[in-house]
Parts: sequence; structure tokens; C-alpha cells
Amino acid sequence: MNEDNEQTSLMDKYIKVRLGGATYRVRLMTLLLFAAAAIILIAAILILAFSGSCSGNKNKEAKAPETTAEATVEATQAPTDAPVVTETPETTATDVPETTEPAATPDTTDFKTLKVGGTNDADTVKTVQQRLVDLHYLPYPETDAEGKGVVTTTYGSMCAKAITKFQERNGLKQTGECDKTTYDKLMADGATAYTMKEKDKLDIVRTIQEVLIKKGYLKGKATGYCGTDTVAAVKAFQKANNLTVDGQAGTKTLELLLGY
Repeated sequence: MNEDNEQTSLMDKYIKVRLGGATYRVRLMTLLLFAAAAIILIAAILILAFSGSCSGNKNKEAKAPETTAEATVEATQAPTDAPVVTETPETTATDVPETTEPAATPDTTDFKTLKVGGTNDADTVKTVQQRLVDLHYLPYPETDAEGKGVVTTTYGSMCAKAITKFQERNGLKQTGECDKTTYDKLMADGATAYTMKEKDKLDIVRTIQEVLIKKGYLKGKATGYCGTDTVAAVKAFQKANNLTVDGQAGTKTLELLLGY
């Protein structure tokens, strides 16, 4: 028998099926098709059931963050009975040397030393003068039409003497010239401010004496030299203003006395 005859005999083959007491002849191919259809139907049912289960789980997971967020908000908004404690800083009227914030400074990559009679950069001179004024080594060189102190663009003997005193009080070589080392120290946060002591001789001393005379703490003329009378006048001013009475005019004393 050839291959075509074998396939034909399989397609035409019948089997006997007994149902309810009766016997039926069913073609084998029909039974196979029925069985395949049943398997496909069952598989489809299982796939649909599995898809529904996964969808339900995803919905539950999506809702979970909302509950967490609500709980977080409620916890954040919950009132507290804990008292709020604030600290009040203590203030003391002492006259120790203080530092002041440096002003904005120009680029010093090619810094040129400032000196009396030199070709000095005008903006740098003004910056140096203002910083010396802020640290009380230098009185304002000039006043404007309204009587307010102003800095200039001239690096004269007054600036040189103030720089020399600054160099002395900050451990630098005393030259009276503002080189880059002096300039960097002058503009630094840790620059030591001026404190007037006995035997100091400086233009700022004359300005301090003039104010002490005007306020009635010192008699005579302003000389620019801090002698015993000037020290006594400073002590009287400090006592009257609840400052440390030591006769040395530091930052707190000078700010109150000079107004800057």
C-alpha cells in the first residue's frame, strides 16, 4: 500500500462510541477535531482568567502610594505640643581688636605696588583708603559738600603712615608702601583693626582727639599724639558709654565715638 492509500484509510476510519446504551460510529478525524477545539477553548478560558487576576493586582499596587502619601501628609500636619526654644545671643561691650568684612577688591593678578609719588592705579588707591578707614587706621582724607567723609585717588603721606601702622599691627615689614602682600592682608577677613594706644602718633589719633574735644572729654588742641590726657579722655568716654574702661580705643569705642 502506498502513502496516499494510508492517508485516505486514516481519514475514512471509524470508531464505535457507546452513549446511553446506544452505539454510534464516529469518524476518527471528526473526533480529533472536536478534541482540538475543546483544548483551544479551555486554553482561552485559562488565559482570560489569568489576565483578570494580573489586572486586579496592578490596580491594588497603583492605589498603595495614595494611602502612603495621605498618611505622610497627616503625619506632617499633626500638631505638636513641644515648645519652640530660641536662643538670645549674649552681647558684651569689649574693646578687643575686631575684623571687618572686606570690600569688593579688583583683580590683583598684575598688582602694582602703591607708593608716595608713584604712578598708582586710582581705583586701587580708593579701595585701599576705604579699607583703611573701615579698620580705623585712616580718617577720611576729604569731605564732600555735605560734610560727609570721602576717599580719594591720591596715595599720599597720610596713606603711607596708615599703611605703616597697619603693617606694624599685622606683623608685616614696615615700608609705608602697599605691595601685594600688604594688600592681600589688608583685604583679608583676618586683618587686625586699629586700636589706639598710648604713644601712638597718627592722623587718626588727631581725628579721635578732635571728636573727644567736641564731646567735652578732652581739653586743649588735637596733636595727633596719644598722651596721658588722651588716654584719660578715652577712659571717661568708655565709662560713660558702658564700655570696657582701659583707655585703649578699639573697634567698639571708635565706632561709637566716630560714628563709622
